Amino acid sequence: MHKILDSKGTVVVKKNLLILAIALFFLALCCRASMAQGGEDIASEDVEQIVAVHDTRINPFVLPSSGKRVGDPFPTYWDGVWHVYALRKDLRAILHFTSTDLVIWNEHKPAMAGRDIATGTVVRHDNKYYMFYTDAEPQTIRLVTSDNPWHFDFSKSKLVAKADNKVYKLNKKKFRDSYVFYYDKEKLWWMLIEATSDNSVAVALFKSKDLLTWTQHDPIFKDPSRGHGSCPQLIERARRWYMTMLDYPTWYYHADNPYGPWKLGGFYHTDRMTAASRWATDTRRWLGWGWFTTEETPEGDLDWDDYGPMCVGRELIFNQDGSLGVRPLPELVAAIHEPLNNADLFACATKLRGTWTVDAVKQELRCSDNQGGVLVFDLPEKNPNYYIEADIRFSTPQTRVDLVVRTSETFDSGYRLAVEPEKKTAAIRQFASDGGTFDKQRHVLKDGESVYLQVFVCDGLIEAFVDGRTSLSSRVVEHSNNKVAIDVSGGYATITKPLLHYFKSND
Repeated sequence: MHKILDSKGTVVVKKNLLILAIALFFLALCCRASMAQGGEDIASEDVEQIVAVHDTRINPFVLPSSGKRVGDPFPTYWDGVWHVYALRKDLRAILHFTSTDLVIWNEHKPAMAGRDIATGTVVRHDNKYYMFYTDAEPQTIRLVTSDNPWHFDFSKSKLVAKADNKVYKLNKKKFRDSYVFYYDKEKLWWMLIEATSDNSVAVALFKSKDLLTWTQHDPIFKDPSRGHGSCPQLIERARRWYMTMLDYPTWYYHADNPYGPWKLGGFYHTDRMTAASRWATDTRRWLGWGWFTTEETPEGDLDWDDYGPMCVGRELIFNQDGSLGVRPLPELVAAIHEPLNNADLFACATKLRGTWTVDAVKQELRCSDNQGGVLVFDLPEKNPNYYIEADIRFSTPQTRVDLVVRTSETFDSGYRLAVEPEKKTAAIRQFASDGGTFDKQRHVLKDGESVYLQVFVCDGLIEAFVDGRTSLSSRVVEHSNNKVAIDVSGGYATITKPLLHYFKSND
């Protein structure tokens, strides 16, 4: 207790401080007793509590500590911190991850617990936080406000938008996935919603002055050929507007203004990884995350849960021709490049077929046989998970170079990351020449242009990025074989600055 002396030198207790201390004590007890609606306890004093730490240099695919799978991330950025809010498979909580360096991620207690909680947006305005989410069962948009980004009280949820059954008809559960942003030109908040209008997939528009009361407007987009318009978002870049949406895969449109008309640009994500149409910006760039889906593969249905771990975080690339691409987070790649846990590929390279020059000084692997050849890396680690990258130059457009991961001692199995200039494709394929394709994307090279290939291999997941603009993803069965190989055919090729980083702890 704080003490003071009266005029006679007697010690006196400062009553107001004592009363304040008692009040704070009882307030703390009340906070501990508070319970979040929907079946989970979230104590007010623990709203920032870190329940797990995820180092993406050890495992690039983040899975919640509870083991319950994650879906539909909706990221945001405030004050130097990246926040990724995401659905939980049972739709009874909003998961919450934060990072300041995009490498180490803190997993916090769920930001909100309740029921039927589906995709939305979290925004900040005047020191208040607004969580918009989809009430999954009736397909309506609801709002919870909070004084902090860590805890939203589900019991205080309010309805803010629903299908009017005139302009927007509730068809096939399509009034969902709200995205909220401030449109400075109109000085209004905009809300985009996947909807159905005139029997077409639509992006509904609602507007607000205060984030609390919303007025309905005609859709900014309609397309009867689309099956979905999930997780819609608008991004303005260099006086061009982009609209991204999920329709297996993720598509983008562009226009001169946010009302359209919209011109289809194409897709920039595989359908093996989904919901990566939500992006957050720090005003310099746009970053996003998705999650691995359950898809039929050449190895069959892998019988995974509907939701999966989050994929590798990625940065949205705006190409000069107006197209969109993606690349892995540069911060993660930079951390991976640090010497710790990196293999000496030149020391463990074995020539299996063809004529090869292995030059550690130049950091170069060169196949000089016109018939091609195979170089195998005898990795010392048993059944490793790893990241591998290389810059590949082809002798002719007919030359093909495959980076083969999870291959065997005898080089008769594995998964091929194939770059095929003549076919203008990049793909993940089975090992056999007549095997199936896990994922394939169009990838065009200019004559004489090299390819920069980055591949993340972890347990039964593979993600690859080609030239920082094309991505490939798939689940696979085999994750025990530990060899890596380079297979060149149809000419010769040069591979420079190859790097392999083990995903493992420092212990």
